[in-house]
Amino acid sequence: MQTNLQYRSVGLRAPQGACTGGQPAAAVVTGSRPTRRVHVVSRAADLHSSDSPSFHEQQQDGSASKCPFLAALPAPPPAQNAWWRRLQQLFSPAEYQQEALGPHSMVAGPKQMLMPPQYILGTADMVKTAFSGEADGTTTVAPPNLLSSRSLLGDQSLLMVPEPQHKYLRNLIMPAFTNEAIERLVPRMEAVLDRHLGRWAGAAGPVKVHDELRHMTFEFIMAVVLGRDYPEPTIARLSGLYTTWAPGCWPGPLSTCLHAAAVDEAREQLAAGQSVPGILGSLVSAVDEHGNRLTDEQLGDNLLLIMLAGHDTSSTTLTNVMANLQSHPHVVERLREEQRRVVARHGQRISGPILKEMTYADAVIRETLRLNNVVAGLMRQAAKDFEMGGYRVPEGTVLYLPLTHLALNDPRWLQQQPEAFVPERMMTPEGMKQGGQMPFGHGPRFCAGYAVAMAEMKVYLALLARGYDFDCDTNTQWKQEIGRVPANGLPATFSRRPAAVAADAAPAAAARR
Repeated sequence: MQTNLQYRSVGLRAPQGACTGGQPAAAVVTGSRPTRRVHVVSRAADLHSSDSPSFHEQQQDGSASKCPFLAALPAPPPAQNAWWRRLQQLFSPAEYQQEALGPHSMVAGPKQMLMPPQYILGTADMVKTAFSGEADGTTTVAPPNLLSSRSLLGDQSLLMVPEPQHKYLRNLIMPAFTNEAIERLVPRMEAVLDRHLGRWAGAAGPVKVHDELRHMTFEFIMAVVLGRDYPEPTIARLSGLYTTWAPGCWPGPLSTCLHAAAVDEAREQLAAGQSVPGILGSLVSAVDEHGNRLTDEQLGDNLLLIMLAGHDTSSTTLTNVMANLQSHPHVVERLREEQRRVVARHGQRISGPILKEMTYADAVIRETLRLNNVVAGLMRQAAKDFEMGGYRVPEGTVLYLPLTHLALNDPRWLQQQPEAFVPERMMTPEGMKQGGQMPFGHGPRFCAGYAVAMAEMKVYLALLARGYDFDCDTNTQWKQEIGRVPANGLPATFSRRPAAVAADAAPAAAARR
């Protein structure tokens, strides 16, 4: 008897109902790598036979059958680099990501023992889909976290919790990072950063910029998070403990003592009707529409996350900013011109609204992040089988999001000297878009502390441009740690500039009076 065949042509996403009905007899994919259409061939009789098992029922061989649309799709090609080069991702992530992807939009990463399969995504659209699909858990979820990460950051930090708990915690935490909340932190930012710049200028010789910036950002994060100033010896001791603790796997004194004591004291102050400054005050007083508050564990874990995320990332970015400024004196001069205009209009005091006018400082930071993304990559995991870019992504597959590769290969700049440091590109209409640059993530997991980090770095650039000359020794190798850092620590001498900015501002201030 002749069997009728039914041909169906479907797009890259399976049409509604495509995963119900009978088992397909065959699936034919047009082309070696489908990018537009997939042709699924099914037996017409099978589509209507009640004797055919459901696509999701167990078959006689014990395996679960798949949707014919997804079953027709190929797996991505294997990564281009040899298996023994996988450690390269730790020391040279940009080179590893470029070599692994080659000309492909997605590749299957090298297989690793006892680990699920890994696909490396090569386009910004794919990465944004992976980020955004996590919100409802239907496309991607956060991957199983290593024990070291959970021990380091805690089970209740925003980085670790799954949906919907992530959304609940984020709603309680985000009021601490509104524009109004950050504006209240700016005076403390200015005081801390200016004190450190003054100390460097008063040093007898060169200071190691990377080490000093780590010390500065540590004090900054302590001041704005806990809302208080600590004596210099205390800061030095805690900074040393942090440096020892951060690369390790187990909670140290910071997580078990400092934050617990700070949380207890903050709760006592609130109970006594006193205000609690800093981000800690906002977190302790946060309450949702049902009257729920953050638990002590949630507070401690997220204070720890804020410290880790706000410390090394900012110090590494500013270290790269300093190296870029050393090599591009015209950029330094343009920063100073911007500060002359700002001071002439508003005076010396820095505030939240004034930071918004520092568009060139903003461009300098974003261009530095384009070239030297601190976070080389992130991971997500498929919560179910789905299609992406013409390939089938099986449930459980780890999706590696190569943020460094995407920033360096952003299509917007491929014809405009992509390897060059050009802050002006970030001030163009194209530069104002996100494009392939996602240093703070995307979607529901976008960095909660983004605005605080940008405010800190812009305050630093404003104070540097207004008051200091500097000379950095950039003749060094750069190594991969938390971001790209100089092997020599970037020695630099700082000196105070004449009060030219203040003098320029005086006539304007007198005119306003």
